[in-house]
Amino acid sequence: MTNQKTILIFGVSSFLGSNLAELLKDKYRVVGTYFNNETRIDGVFSLKCDVHQKNEVQKISFMVKPDITIYAVGLTSIRDCHEYPKVADALNTAGVFNVSAAAERYNSKFIYFSTSYIFSGEDTLYRENDTPMPSTMYGSTMASSEFYVQKSCLNYIIFRCSPLIGRGYQFHDSNWVETLDRLSYQNKKILCDTKVHTGFLDVLTLASIVDEAIEKNITNRLFQLSSTDIMNKYEFSSLYLETIKGNQSLLSKSDWYFPKLDNQVTRQQTVEESYYRMDLDNAKTTFSTPLLTAKGSLQKVLDQYSGVVGSSKKKSAGVSFI
Repeated sequence: MTNQKTILIFGVSSFLGSNLAELLKDKYRVVGTYFNNETRIDGVFSLKCDVHQKNEVQKISFMVKPDITIYAVGLTSIRDCHEYPKVADALNTAGVFNVSAAAERYNSKFIYFSTSYIFSGEDTLYRENDTPMPSTMYGSTMASSEFYVQKSCLNYIIFRCSPLIGRGYQFHDSNWVETLDRLSYQNKKILCDTKVHTGFLDVLTLASIVDEAIEKNITNRLFQLSSTDIMNKYEFSSLYLETIKGNQSLLSKSDWYFPKLDNQVTRQQTVEESYYRMDLDNAKTTFSTPLLTAKGSLQKVLDQYSGVVGSSKKKSAGVSFI
């Protein structure tokens, strides 16, 4: 294909990175980097890289000369970020500095994926220009990176996403869909949180929107992406098992360990439940790819991996959703 654009994905071994590589490789020349967990995707060339080593990042960016640079590295477990704040800061913040600087140096559009957890969790509709007030270490590191990208990059796109659903390539920290698959197959009890309400966005929709953003050459914009509704893990899990005709009696309501920062935001919260509902109007008016309900996103994932749409099937394993 003539004039085929090149995408460099830092973190191609992650759930997000591997899915973007698989879903974009037919249209773009895709090159990926990994740290320890090499991921082999047909048609995608992968290189070992430590995003904390500025020289390594600069060399790979110079060699590949990407039109688009995607940052898909990060520690996405809220519990792990709370227990290992230095690691969270290194992966979710420090690495962003090196990769975005290399993208700037070689005139590459920088695409960064943030999270709805940058907000406090109050029962309100969060808009894109609302000031982030994170109540978790994970949200805090991602909010810092958002701020840095917006202030330091001349050609960027930020996608602020609800938790993603799908299937990945690595056998690390299965995301919730894969956890449900495993536990229901093993006929084990499934403990589900009822107090944290989020959207559930399928990675197929996200990849389609990324493709549109590249085609439209969108620059210096932030978009919030989510399912059009929010629900807790118990409600989502019930929906999932109902859809696949699984054993719903395995589900049990429980409180998710959701460690919060000891700051003014959390001290002012008077209710135990958290809500991460984002305004989606900007994305709806910009992209032709529709944002679906959580049920629609789930069905899209199931159709993809049963061979109804898309190309190759993936192994049922992945990492924590971003």
